[in-house]
Amino acid sequence: MRFLPVFIDTHLKKIVVVGGGPSAEAKLRTLIKSEARILVIAPVISAEISKWVSELDHLVWESRHFIAEDIDGAALVYAATEDADLNAQIAELAKNKGILVNAADQKEDCSFYSPAIVDRSPIVVAIGSEGTAPGLARALKADIETRLPTTAGVLAQKIAELRHQLSSIMPSFLDRQHLWANIFSNGKDLEDRLKQTPEDIEQGYEQALKGIDIEKTGKVALIGAGPGNLDLLTIGAQRRLHSADVVVYDRLVSQDVLDMGRREAKYIYVGKAPGAHTTRQEEINRIIVEEARKGQFVVRLKGGDPLIFGRADEEIEALELAGVSYEIVPGITAAAAAAASIGASLTARGHNKSVVLLTGHDAKGFAEQDWKSLAEPEARAAVYMGLGASRFIQGRLLLHGAGHDYLITIVENASRDNEKIIGTTLGNLVQDIEKYDITGPAVLLLGYAPKEARQVNISDKRASL
Repeated sequence: MRFLPVFIDTHLKKIVVVGGGPSAEAKLRTLIKSEARILVIAPVISAEISKWVSELDHLVWESRHFIAEDIDGAALVYAATEDADLNAQIAELAKNKGILVNAADQKEDCSFYSPAIVDRSPIVVAIGSEGTAPGLARALKADIETRLPTTAGVLAQKIAELRHQLSSIMPSFLDRQHLWANIFSNGKDLEDRLKQTPEDIEQGYEQALKGIDIEKTGKVALIGAGPGNLDLLTIGAQRRLHSADVVVYDRLVSQDVLDMGRREAKYIYVGKAPGAHTTRQEEINRIIVEEARKGQFVVRLKGGDPLIFGRADEEIEALELAGVSYEIVPGITAAAAAAASIGASLTARGHNKSVVLLTGHDAKGFAEQDWKSLAEPEARAAVYMGLGASRFIQGRLLLHGAGHDYLITIVENASRDNEKIIGTTLGNLVQDIEKYDITGPAVLLLGYAPKEARQVNISDKRASL
């Protein structure tokens, strides 16, 4: 994110708009809703701008050409003439004076962009594309306009009153945050809640307030974060992240997923890397129990699905022994995401009646499996944590009758932007992992080949690595 979205207080601030044509009119259509003192500099203005000037006390037009002194004391400047060279000159002048400037349709001259806005004041939704696709931002705005009721602003004003009351009776910031999360989240239909009257909101607030126990025991949610692509995060996971007081997360959880959590939450990293276990499982168990006993809502966030090689049973046992309530929110496991990426069904009628999910390592080292069954032509399996065990897997399968041409697909970072797919064979497995710099996280799909349209072009890969 290069451009940081912020909301600027415009109350009685000076904003200068240079130009009186279509570009200036487009900028002013939003600016006139602000509380700024707006100065328009242009020899001629459009009929619409002229109408606004006659109706609005905070909009002033000076019929003349721009001079450098016009922007002195301005909080924002809009260079919105129909002359690109003049806009660039105004932008450069503003930047030299340390004033934020927007040059209409001239991305390289801007120090800020005007977002597409859904206005339900004081609720304001701003959609930006960092100047790359304003048309797309406007399309998103149109969609949100249909979803966000016009009464959202009235509800916000009512909530402001209730927040003022709440601060005097509930000193804990986290408790207040949790109360509002309970009102608007935790599986409730947000669209329906936004359609409520202020009286409905007040009633819900009073009910939530009565339900708060200061000596409350917290709760833990064991959540699958999926393979990392935000589109594959479940709605249930998103809602709980929004409500979490504490997020305890693993190495495989992507930043996109973490960004779904509340900024006010406490984030605790307990990642484990192959050969470098930074946090012992016993310590993780202690952390989630201890934080829950403080009355916090703890999200234990694991890559993929917590019930598939996620050691969830050990955490569940610790929570049960401590008397801490918990819930489990499954996630999309890496094998499913990898199969989707290569365009293959994990189970296919007439080919395989089952698929085996394996781990390359267990507590004793390389994991032994039913290699004879896995070496059969119709066998299909997905191996997690199999990179370090690849030579072991190769040897065991060859020993039990699998051919060197036994198909294997390696999917690294399944579903993510940096995903890599390598179609290989058992005979070439180890050397291809090294050749294509596969370092993980990766899934080995035994018996699967990527669809032709999805398969990595091997010669292109060689050229790029």
